[in-house]
Amino acid sequence: MSHTEQSFQIPWQSIHHIALNTADLDATIRFYRDVLGMQASDIAPSQEGRGRHCLILVKPNDDNVWGFHFFERPIARTTLGASDTHPQSFVPHVALRLPNGNAAQALRERLSHAHVSVTEIPELGTFVFFDNNGLCLEVTWPKGEHISL
Repeated sequence: MSHTEQSFQIPWQSIHHIALNTADLDATIRFYRDVLGMQASDIAPSQEGRGRHCLILVKPNDDNVWGFHFFERPIARTTLGASDTHPQSFVPHVALRLPNGNAAQALRERLSHAHVSVTEIPELGTFVFFDNNGLCLEVTWPKGEHISL
């Protein structure tokens, strides 16, 4: 790696959310809310096969820190495949927050240069990729900050 690549900085802000499966969303909400004292968002209804889901807010009222995004699903799907855009595909992942679309585009170019495949999530306006260990990472930035593909 050249000195230029080593000094390259992406302006990460925080972990946005960690997406996980749960077989019982109501029990999960009770545990995180009643036992751990975290705040739960409203439950989003099952839509297009995604299952009911909600956010567990680790630090409420902080735009940069959300927490856990639990999806109610009986079986975990752990790989992206030919049907990457199929709504029933679900991959547990860590979502990382960037300050804007320009930073997302800079990261996208860096990933391309490193020969890392990126999968678009058009309905969310984000993208995902896998690290060298197979961990799925989603990149998010404020809505309205579009990047050119």
